[in-house]
Amino acid sequence: MSHSRRAVLAREFGPPLEVLNLETVASSVPAAGRVAVRMLASPINPSDLIPVTGAYRSRTALPVVPGFEGVGVISAVHPGEDATLIGRRVLPVGSAGGWQTVKECPVDWCIPVPEEVSEEQAATAYINPLTALRMVETHAVAPHVRTAVVNAGGSAIAQVLVRLLRGRGIRTIGLCRQPGSVADASLFDALIPTAGGGWEARLARLGPVDLAFDCVGGAEGAALAGLLRHGGTLVHYGLLSGRPLPPSLWRHRPDLVIDLFRLRGWVHTVGRAELLAAFDGVFELVRTGVVRTRVQERLPLAEFRAGLWLAVEHSSRGKVLLCP
Repeated sequence: MSHSRRAVLAREFGPPLEVLNLETVASSVPAAGRVAVRMLASPINPSDLIPVTGAYRSRTALPVVPGFEGVGVISAVHPGEDATLIGRRVLPVGSAGGWQTVKECPVDWCIPVPEEVSEEQAATAYINPLTALRMVETHAVAPHVRTAVVNAGGSAIAQVLVRLLRGRGIRTIGLCRQPGSVADASLFDALIPTAGGGWEARLARLGPVDLAFDCVGGAEGAALAGLLRHGGTLVHYGLLSGRPLPPSLWRHRPDLVIDLFRLRGWVHTVGRAELLAAFDGVFELVRTGVVRTRVQERLPLAEFRAGLWLAVEHSSRGKVLLCP
């Protein structure tokens, strides 16, 4: 039996606003080992749009439905398989496809959501919280890590990072274009504006930096790395500038530990038990308020273009959720 679903998808690579469209497409009963998840909410993240542009075309099949995270309810299983799964609220992780009414995925990639976690917090519990938790647990454990710097300080993930770092007693300095746009500036021990230049000298005056989290890349990421103490650590996890770290960085600072962190790589190499344990950690942070994602707007799929504009132009206001 075939059914239909609505999906925001691209049939060619290019600028997201130009190639993404809302379509009605056919869907069928889930294959063995797979389930259908009726999506409740899926956020718009910068990382969702990168495959649409063609940056990863070697591993991106067309048509592509964006949306790496979101929350939904299992609505169908393969005939003869565990029907008690139907109705369970889950995070269908491990692949894109959140921006549609129904996502089909392997049942092993469905993460159960605790009842006390709200829909909005569940929808945003994957990309930023798990990335931040993994990076901090890996690199903010050595006793010599006393000061850390986080760039793009107004971003949602920066807010998670600074809370985790403060919980470990680490002094945290934020870099941001406009400090006034940071939702909770009081979390940082210091905030340095990068617009207009001169931020490097201001950061240098605040003393040695042991650890830096960079999601900008390019010249700013390299400059941040250059201010780390001898033997310091740069965790590079994003490309908001659209430019990679220059190869010269490795030549000029061979003393640094440079981790090119990619959540996708970690998620696809660990076993299910370890992945479930990691999400248990995230959900506990949600319960205690360490992870609190602000949501600025909930929009239907038909208004995805307005959502893209809000997510890009007013990202500091919070996440935009697409709610089928």
